[in-house]
Amino acid sequence: MYSADTPSFVPRGSRSISTLPSFVTKDRTLTLSWSDAGVNETSTAAPHKSSFNYTWLRDHCQCPACVHPDTRQKLHSSADIPLDVKPTSIEVGSSPTPSVRIVWEDKPLVGRIGGPQGPHISVFDLAWLRKQDYDPAAVLARDREAMKIVPWDRAMLEKDTVGGLWSDYESFMKTDEGQRTVLEQMYLYGLAFLRGVPVNEQAIEGLCERLGTHVQETFYGKTFDVKSVPKANNIAYTSLYLGLHMDLMYFESPPGLQLLHSLQNTVTGGSSFFSDSFAAAERLRTAHPDEFAALTQVPVTFHYDNNGHHLRFRHPTISDYDGNEPMRVYYAPPFQGTLECEPEMVDTWYRAFARFREFTERPEMLYTHRLEPGECVIFNNRRVLHARDEFDPMSGDRFLKGAYVLWDAFKDKYRVHVQRHK
Repeated sequence: MYSADTPSFVPRGSRSISTLPSFVTKDRTLTLSWSDAGVNETSTAAPHKSSFNYTWLRDHCQCPACVHPDTRQKLHSSADIPLDVKPTSIEVGSSPTPSVRIVWEDKPLVGRIGGPQGPHISVFDLAWLRKQDYDPAAVLARDREAMKIVPWDRAMLEKDTVGGLWSDYESFMKTDEGQRTVLEQMYLYGLAFLRGVPVNEQAIEGLCERLGTHVQETFYGKTFDVKSVPKANNIAYTSLYLGLHMDLMYFESPPGLQLLHSLQNTVTGGSSFFSDSFAAAERLRTAHPDEFAALTQVPVTFHYDNNGHHLRFRHPTISDYDGNEPMRVYYAPPFQGTLECEPEMVDTWYRAFARFREFTERPEMLYTHRLEPGECVIFNNRRVLHARDEFDPMSGDRFLKGAYVLWDAFKDKYRVHVQRHK
C-alpha cells in the first residue's frame, strides 16, 4: 500500500468507497472487482466489475502534469499516448482516499515537448474511476440516469403532480429554489408556466438569462412579436389555426427552449395547446415498432425561402437515443419540403407519419391553456409540440412576445444547479 503523501486527485462530487476492490491485470487491462455493499452510492446499475485499458488509463491521468489544476483541461493529446504503454506497479490503497496508484514505465509521451520527465505516476480516485467505466452497458445505465425524463399527458399536467408546472415570476427570478424548480420542471417535462411576469416587451430577455445565458438571436431578431399582421411571412403571424409543430426545424441545430409571453389577449379564440412528442413517440414504438423505425430512418427536408432568407436542412422525424440526448423530434409540417427517400419507403413513411400525428393529437395528449397577460409559457422546442386555435382578429388584440434559448445554455444552467444542490 502507498503512503499518505502520494498525490491524489479527488474530483468534485466523487463519493467515498469504504471497501477496497480487488483487481487483476491481463491483456493490457486492469479489472477492478467492486464490493457493491461497500460503495456509498444510490445507483444499483453499476457493474460488479470494471475493466480499463492501460492506454486509456494513461490518457486519463488526472495529475497536475496531465490536467491543469485550474482550468481542468487536458495538457496532452490522446494521440500522444504510446500504444504499448504499461505499468511497472499497480496498488490499491485507502490513504488519503480510496485510490488506485499506477507507476508507469519510463516512456515519454509522443510529441510532448517539455513534459514530465522520469516514470510517471497516476493516482485515480476509485469512486471517480468507477463512474468512468466505459463498458457499453455501464455507459447506457449512466445515461439513462442522467437523461431521465418524464413522459406526460393532459391528466398528469392537470394534476400538476410535480408542483412545478406553474411558478411565480418573482420566485423564479429572485430565489435559487424558484429557479431550480423551473429548471427541473423544464428538464423533466419540457413545459412550464410563469405567472406575474411584468407586462412589458423587455421582461422576456431577463427570463432567458435566468434559463440560460442570453437570448438566442435568429433572423427573426433577438425577440419576435406573435400577432396577426397583413402579408405575414410566417403562418404564426396570422389569425389562422396553427397545428402542432416545432420552430425553426430548417436549422441544423434548432432552438432548445422557446418562450411566449402574453402582453395582450382580448380576442375570441386563440388558446394555446401542447403535446409531448416524446410520449407520443414511445407509444408509437410500443404499438407499431416498424413505423417508429421508419420515422428514425427517413430524413425529412425542412426549408424556409422567404423575406430574403433561404434555409434548408434534413432531419428524421424521430432521432432516438444517440449518447447525447434521450430522444429528439423534428416536426413542422408547414415547413416540410419535398420528401426524398428510397421508393420502397414512401408508403411506409406516410403511414408512420400519419400514425405519429394521430398519437400527438389525441385529446388525452393535449394540454390546453389560454395565455393571459402576465403569463409566460416555456417549452422544450425539441420535444413539446405547440399549436394555437384560430382567433377573430376583429374581436380584440392578441400580442405574444417570443424568444429562444440555446439548448446547450439551458443544460449548462441546469447541470450547475443540480450539482450545487446534490
